[in-house]
Order: sequence, then C-alpha cells, then structure tokens
Amino acid sequence: MNKKIFVLALTIAFLALTVPPINAQDEPETVTVWTDKPEYNPGETGTLNIVFYNDFGISIEIKEIVVIFDAWRAYEDGEWKGNQTITVNQAVASGGTYSTSITFTVPTDGRAKTTDVHLVLKTTEVGNIHEWASISVVQTVKYMEQIITLFTIQVVLLIVCTIIIAATIFLSARRPRITWKAEEKVEQA
Repeated sequence: MNKKIFVLALTIAFLALTVPPINAQDEPETVTVWTDKPEYNPGETGTLNIVFYNDFGISIEIKEIVVIFDAWRAYEDGEWKGNQTITVNQAVASGGTYSTSITFTVPTDGRAKTTDVHLVLKTTEVGNIHEWASISVVQTVKYMEQIITLFTIQVVLLIVCTIIIAATIFLSARRPRITWKAEEKVEQA
C-alpha cells in the first residue's frame, strides 16, 4: 500500500511541476515597438510607435532614444542617413510608462527594402535597453504597368471575341426556313 501511495504522490508532484498554471501571465515587455501599417511602399511615410514600461523597481531617466534602420543606412553628402536620435531627458517612475512616436520615410532608391529597426534607449540607471522591430516594404515587380496593360488588353479582347461568337450563333439560328412547294405541271401542246 505504501508503494501505491508513493507512486501516486510522485505522479501528482510530477504533473504539478510540468503543467503550467492556468492563470499565469507573461511579464510585460519593457519596450514595445510597432508601426501604424503592416507594409509600406517606397517613398511612403509611416509612424513608429515606442512605449517603455518601467518594471525595474526604481525611477529611470531616459536620456535619448536612438533608432537605427539597418537596411536603410547610407553615408551620403558627408552624413549618415537612416538613423534618428530623439533627445528625451525624462524620468519614468517605477511602474510608469513613457510613449512616443517618430515618423520615417521609406527610401525611394535601392535601399527601399524590408528592414530591421534597432532601438536603443539610453538611460542613466540601467544602461542601454535594446529592442528590435521590423518594417516591411512592398517589393513591386519590374514593369508592373506593362503587365497591367497586357492584362487589360487581354480582357478587352476576350470580351470582343465573346460578343462576336454570340452574334454568330444568334444570326445562324435566325436564317429563314426554306419551304418546298409542289411544282405546277405545265402542259405542252
């Protein structure tokens, strides 16, 4: 009997350790980042929303936020493009939040592609806090206007051919009927 109780107790203990509690919740993210749209076209302007939740138990001062668009970085005209720095200098109490948003424009040159966004929140108390996000850019097919024009021409030709076939069938069904009359005999004298 003792062996049965011991095995039952071990089974219950094993199940209790391996099955997660039903009402357990994940810890909130320290930094949450999202965009206003799921996809962008080259040259389009978007918004990157940033929310910092202070779960460190102490007040934290955010000095600045550095946003790096990885695939869009380029050294052009004597400066780096594709990075943004926001000076904040604001303290966030324990359990408090700080939120901001920045606007960005998708490049129209060869850098216009999906990119990872690296955020660095520079603080005085806990150092740098890193977070990653992604911005998806729609890649258009080369010569898309020509493809659309060809599809339009194909649809117009299909409609014209359908009308010609329907007219041919309609007109062939409406031809006059031929009736046969008996010939009158003409007597020869």
